[in-house]
Amino acid sequence: MKKVVILLIAATALISFSCNKYCYCKHYIDGVLDKNYTQGEFVNESGSCADYNEEKTIEGVTYELKCK
Repeated sequence: MKKVVILLIAATALISFSCNKYCYCKHYIDGVLDKNYTQGEFVNESGSCADYNEEKTIEGVTYELKCK
């Protein structure tokens, strides 16, 4: 009985870890990849990675964040 309970706990833990979805983002400035951007990877627990995409223009410079 103890072995069954331990197996169930292990299976539940494995499933919960595998449900996490990672998003990878790249930052672009005027269409050129920003190599100094360091916040490009995070765990997304709900929704789509594309929900984090952004595009804004400030003083004629276009900033884009594209996540997959």
